[in-house]
Amino acid sequence: MPKLPRRPRLFNGPGTGSALLLILFLGCAYPAPFDNGLYGTQAPVFDRRELTLVFEQEDSYAPVAGAAVNIEAAPPVRLISPENGRAVTDSSGAVHIALLPVARYDQSVLKQGDIVVDYPAELKITMERGGKLLSWNVSDTQSFARYRDPLYQGLNRDPDTEPGFMTLSLP
Repeated sequence: MPKLPRRPRLFNGPGTGSALLLILFLGCAYPAPFDNGLYGTQAPVFDRRELTLVFEQEDSYAPVAGAAVNIEAAPPVRLISPENGRAVTDSSGAVHIALLPVARYDQSVLKQGDIVVDYPAELKITMERGGKLLSWNVSDTQSFARYRDPLYQGLNRDPDTEPGFMTLSLP
C-alpha cells in the first residue's frame, strides 16, 4: 500500500507560539470607536429651570387669584424662588418657580462613550382653600444626550430652555 503524504499540522513547529499569540491578539481587537469629540462625563451647565404653574377652578376654568401656595422641592433639587417656598398667585392664577436642578448621569451608557444626563425635579405643591388642604405632586424632567454612534445621533437632545408651563385644577 502506498504511503499517503503527511498532512501538516497547524500548530506544530517552531512558529506555534507566534501563531497562537497572533490569534489571541486578533480575537481581542475591536473596531475603533466613533469619534465625535465626546470625552468624560461633562454635560452642559443647566443651572436654572423655570416653571409657571397656573391654578384654575375645575368647573369654570376661572383663574384662582390671590391664593397662598406652598412649594417644596425634593432633595437634591433646590428651590431658588419663591423664597421660603411661599408664593401668592397673581391675577391670572399663576405662580412662577425657579429651581436649581442636579445632574443625574446614566452610568450604563458611559462605557460606550455616550453621555445621557437627566435633570429631574419633584415638587409638592399645597394650597389651603375653603378650609381644605389641596395638594399636587409635580414632576419636571429635562435631559441631555449625546451618542457616539452616528446611527443614534438623531436622538441627541438638549434641556429645554423655555420655562415649563402646567395647569393645576381646583375642585
